[in-house]
Amino acid sequence: VDRDSLLWKVETVGDAFMVAGGLDVSTDGSETGSVSQTSSAGTITKVISCKVKDEHNSAKAVVTFGREALRVARAVTMPTGQPCQIRVGTHTGDVCSGVVGSKMPRYCLFGDTVNTASRMESPSQSGRMQVSAETHVLVANLDAFCWEERGEVEVKGKGMMKTYLLINDE
Repeated sequence: VDRDSLLWKVETVGDAFMVAGGLDVSTDGSETGSVSQTSSAGTITKVISCKVKDEHNSAKAVVTFGREALRVARAVTMPTGQPCQIRVGTHTGDVCSGVVGSKMPRYCLFGDTVNTASRMESPSQSGRMQVSAETHVLVANLDAFCWEERGEVEVKGKGMMKTYLLINDE
């Protein structure tokens, strides 16, 4: 993640590792769509609405990262003697971000895009990357990736969504 300026490691929750690509968050204090609030405990919270910056290259960076994570995982042998198999899910769209908590503050992303990306991972197949149609349209014409249409998949809270699976280049 630290090798690509378009990627941000957001958080690790349980066995999930969240990476975001193309967050257009400026550091000059002029974020558009930002809201600051002071809670009853006196904690200042700043929430920023982030638009995707350079969505084609950002989607490519996230898919490349996911493909590399799959490759590295396959190279790890589990105690059972089998290769490690992870699932990767990606979705493209706008998010809101903010720092949450006063005792142990952490940077979080919120919104439908985050939920949909998570829901691309959970019904994916072991050792595969599943992407939404929104992400697929941004990377489908790149020679670096080959895709197979998975078809309509039931996605919790979204209904049926067309998804695609990355063809592993083993």
